[in-house]
Amino acid sequence: MLSRPAAKLLTMIALVAASSVAAPQEGAPVADPLPQLTPDRVYALDAALERILQEFSIPGLAVGIVENGEPVYMRGFGVRDQGTDQPVNAHTLFHVASITRTFTAAAVMQLAERGQLALTDSIADSSVTVGQLLTRDDAAFDALAGIIESATHQKFPQYLQTRVLEPAGMVESTFDVPLTASNVAWPHAGHVFVRRAPNYPWDEKVLPSAGLSASVADLTRWAALHVNRDPSLLAPASYDAMFKHRRDGERDNVGMALGWQLERHGSEWLPSLTTKRRGFSSLLTLYPSQQRAIVILSNGEMTPGKEIRGVIESVLAGEAWLPPKPSLLMRSDFQWTLGGLLAMSLLLVAVSAHRRRRPG
Repeated sequence: MLSRPAAKLLTMIALVAASSVAAPQEGAPVADPLPQLTPDRVYALDAALERILQEFSIPGLAVGIVENGEPVYMRGFGVRDQGTDQPVNAHTLFHVASITRTFTAAAVMQLAERGQLALTDSIADSSVTVGQLLTRDDAAFDALAGIIESATHQKFPQYLQTRVLEPAGMVESTFDVPLTASNVAWPHAGHVFVRRAPNYPWDEKVLPSAGLSASVADLTRWAALHVNRDPSLLAPASYDAMFKHRRDGERDNVGMALGWQLERHGSEWLPSLTTKRRGFSSLLTLYPSQQRAIVILSNGEMTPGKEIRGVIESVLAGEAWLPPKPSLLMRSDFQWTLGGLLAMSLLLVAVSAHRRRRPG
């Protein structure tokens, strides 16, 4: 049991951490106060994530947690851009890549509820149905944009903004190109030496599959809607249909639902999406039976999302956690040593060349 002074210190740390999450930057929407995790778990989460950030040389990281259907933790770590060192917070926008599929799936399910299309509708003259497209790859999702536009007489991004993002309370997230001067995380690539990527990965052709930029605050709200089966977004039957196992995936213990992958987790199939792409990493996992969700966003391509999720699960369970171990090449201390050796080698080569050019 913690002594009274130690418990008081942990409580103060937790309150400071919570206030840094809930207080938005200037111009950001004011969020409702977060229900509190116990102070020792907040402290453990902060310590674990800071350690992982350092050991894996991750530029920036944002984590959101839903417990009992309510957002309880939304926190940023590291920097948006190694060139500016501006900090990540809960309102920083990240490119979320394939997590975008869940938004396209929600839009399709809304249209199905209103009778504007059916999951059994065939695509053009083929035998492929709308429902089957929702269980396939990025190209299939991109084809859904035309179907949504035809049914709604609106452009895909406008429909998603007004009928999906805004009703979900996601006022920060966007299908537009984020302004570089705004609170946006910049991509960083590389396995050994992490470097700033030259461009933000926005492409109008792939908006339905990978076009969303979102904050961890917004994605945590999105996750809460789903674990609560919130009727303001979809009818309960539509959530059931989305999470139903439709076919096996390409890997063991992975299945395909509508817009979601399903991941075998003990005795359950969890709706989950994980991606590492174009300078970003992202993970969104729902635990419907526990009304829990975990969101992990990073502007580092090699961020170990599933390993971080495992640490978070251990902390939430009150169990001892073991930090994931980076490979030798990814360790920050090794990179510094290797960088020093390379610099020394270049210096010796330059000195040697200079001596050879000297007369006599």
